[in-house]
This record gives sequence, C-alpha cells and structure tokens, in this order.
Amino acid sequence: MRHNLLWLLVGCYGLAAVWPGLGVALRGWNGAVARFGHVPLSSLVLLATLLFVGALLTDFEQTRYAARHPIALVSSLAAVWVGPALLVLVVGQCLPSVVAGHPTAGLMVSFALVASMPVANSSVGWTHSAGGNLGLALALVVVTILLSPWITPGLLALLGASLGRNQASCEELVHQFSGFFFIVWVLLPTLAGLALRQVLSVEQLEAKRSPLALVSAAALLTLNYTNSVLALPKAGNLPVPLLLLTTSLAASLAVIGVALGWALARFFRLRPETRTALMFGLSMKHTGLALILAATALAHDPIAILLIILATLMQHVVAAIVQRSQAHTAL
Repeated sequence: MRHNLLWLLVGCYGLAAVWPGLGVALRGWNGAVARFGHVPLSSLVLLATLLFVGALLTDFEQTRYAARHPIALVSSLAAVWVGPALLVLVVGQCLPSVVAGHPTAGLMVSFALVASMPVANSSVGWTHSAGGNLGLALALVVVTILLSPWITPGLLALLGASLGRNQASCEELVHQFSGFFFIVWVLLPTLAGLALRQVLSVEQLEAKRSPLALVSAAALLTLNYTNSVLALPKAGNLPVPLLLLTTSLAASLAVIGVALGWALARFFRLRPETRTALMFGLSMKHTGLALILAATALAHDPIAILLIILATLMQHVVAAIVQRSQAHTAL
C-alpha cells in the first residue's frame, strides 16, 4: 500500500469527482461541538488516528542521530517553516488579486496554511523506502508536531498580515488551530501514541507494525476523499488558468522543500542518507491537518480546498521523483 500510495491518492480523487455522495455522508457524521468549529467528527477521528499511529511507530532509538548533530537539526527545523513562508510572501506580492476573473484571496490563505504545517508522517515512509536516515526523518516529524502549537499560529498570523485583505481568514484559522482543538485532536493522540510505545515490547510492536501502517494509510486516503468532495466535483467549472496556477503553487511547496534539503545537506556536508531524509522531510507538509482546518474556515471556496488536495498529491509526486533520482545516483 505504501509503494502504491500515489496511485491510491489519484484513485481517491477520481472517486471524489465522480461519486461524492459517500464523502458527503461521512462529513455529515458531525458530532463536533462549537469549540471545534463544527469540524466533522469523522475528519477529527481520522486525523487523530494518523497522529496516534505515527507516534506509536516512532522509534526514539533512531532519533539519536539527530541529537548528535544539533546544528543540522535546528537548521532543518527552521527550514521547515522559513522556506515555505518566504515563498508565500513572494507569491503574495507577485500574484494579482484576480486571475481569469476569479478572486484568489482564498487561494493565498490556503497556500499560507499549507506552508505553516508541520512535517507529514508520510515523509518517514518515503525516507525508509529510499534508504534514508530514519532517525532524522522521525525527529523532524515529532519535533515539528510538538512545536506547531506555538509556531503555526504565529506564522499564520504573520503571513495573514502580509496578505492584506486575507488577514481575517488567516485569523479565523489561527483561532481554530489554537487551544482546546489542538490539545484534544493533535497533542493528545500524539502523546498517547508515544506513551503506548513505551509500554509495548519490541516484539509486540513489530507484530503490529504492518496492520498499523495499513490503518494509517487508510485513514490518510479516507481523509483526502472526504475533503476532496468539497472541491473536485466543482473543479471542472473553474477557469483553466486558475487550475494551472493552483497546481503550480501546490507543486512549488514540495519543490522548494527538496531544494532546501539538498542545499542544507551540501552546506553541512552531510551523508547521502541524511540528505535523502532532509529532502523528504522538508518537502512533505501535514496536509491532513490543513484539510481539516480549511474544510471549515474555507469550505465556501473550492479553489482553497483544491490547493491543499493538489499539495497532497504533488508532494507525493515530487517524492517519487526524488526517490527515483536517488536510486539512479546510487547506481
């Protein structure tokens, strides 16, 4: 399933475009209360599952490599947010407020939201497949998720202020991200997974690794499907220039991450396996969390949801290209 995740994502998007009914029904299972911003309970459960399983499968023994190279680790953590944030600022200044007769306010808010996200758990899977440094990959995921309650809201507010008329939407996202929502649906599942890992033996974890990985992949695919029904059925009505722009923006976040990872590895003269982990870690954002936030605050703007959907797809496409290039280099 991991090796075919890219094609499974494409299949989920195709299903959402031609058969959105099931996704709408799943989103209708809404037990969330006002303080969660009326986010569908199904989406929250899927997010919690992703975070819990990701933390449970985190091997802290392998993160010791990152602790032995603190300067490289701190620089990588900064690059997770600084590089995409600078890209948002540049695009915000260059992009006109209207493209092909369609306003781009929601598009830029969504772009800023993805740029503010922590590293995705799926970067570890790609690092493992490419023979990269798992210790650094795991450290980037865990540390960025734990830091995101403080960094993500502040960065979103900063980017919102730079985007002018889009500031109100960014402030709404900051409000949703902060406080009780994040503690219950992000921090608690992560900490619960880390705690359970300390209780289970190595043999028990290894016996459950494959089923847990399957559950995590299924949760990711379902989350993308249920949120895709908000945008993909309407995508055919959008102007072609706007669709091309959205795809380009989605791809640019992954491309700049790969470039930063390569540059940092070259600057610090890191080993090839560490360079691989950096390129995957810095190019893959936790779009599952971004989808949940956007599906509430930006549900009225299909192009905003579409950008996050395409960002999920494009970061896996770029990861596949990186993996192939790394294999070719090794030969």
